[in-house]
Amino acid sequence: MSSNTTRAPGWVPLTSLVLSLAGLAVSTYLTVTHFRRGALLCAEGEVIDCGTVTTSEQSELLGIPVAVLGLAFFAFLVVATLPFAWRVEALHWARLAAAGVGVLFVVYLVAAEFLLIGKVCLWCTAVHVITLALAGVLVTGALRRSSL
Repeated sequence: MSSNTTRAPGWVPLTSLVLSLAGLAVSTYLTVTHFRRGALLCAEGEVIDCGTVTTSEQSELLGIPVAVLGLAFFAFLVVATLPFAWRVEALHWARLAAAGVGVLFVVYLVAAEFLLIGKVCLWCTAVHVITLALAGVLVTGALRRSSL
């Protein structure tokens, strides 16, 4: 395989790292607020209510807080999108697999917010948008990588 087929387009590594860092920051905040209930800053209303969402039954999966899962997801992706990581071929597939799992998890969490909880968390929505954008960048980069 030539070196051109193993490189993502130039904008993909930086964009994916910035998105991963943003996701890590928001997930860190949500993890802290999960364990320190009074620390969550969010408007509360008929539809928007972070407190209800982040303390709901759906805020944990198999006893693990969803915020902690998000933190682990973004921590992995921060490392996997560092400049050196783009030279490790095995991480190409790991990044794509993580993005796929992230998208599936976002679908589940959005469905839980709308169908089961009946409320929306703006912080969670930020994580969802970042996850979808990151998946889009990684998939676009993978598709363009194969055509270089």
